[in-house]
Order: sequence, then structure tokens, then C-alpha cells
Amino acid sequence: MNGQAVCSECGEPAQQSSPTDWIGAWGTPPGWSHKDGTSLCPVMGGNGYEPCQPEVL
Repeated sequence: MNGQAVCSECGEPAQQSSPTDWIGAWGTPPGWSHKDGTSLCPVMGGNGYEPCQPEVL
């Protein structure tokens, strides 16, 4: 483990920052995004699709 966070779906680097493409109607923004500010890749959750959780390497 090197402490670097990545998107658990695509493997791109992730940052602990809300996504810039999040729309308020979707609810509370997640705390993680890709390095370019987009939401982490979607996965099926308890309420439909939601951003995945990052993986720490």
C-alpha cells in the first residue's frame, strides 16, 4: 500500500474532493472524485446507481 487512492472501477487516480459535475438534485455530493473533478465511476447501490468508493493502494 502506498496510500494513493484510485477509482475502484477504472483505476484512475482519485482525490478526496466532491465532484464538480455533481447536480444538487442528486442529493448530497460524494466526498471523492477523479483527479479531473468528475464523479467516480457508477456502480449499482441500494438506491440505484451511485459513484463507487475509492480504493487505497
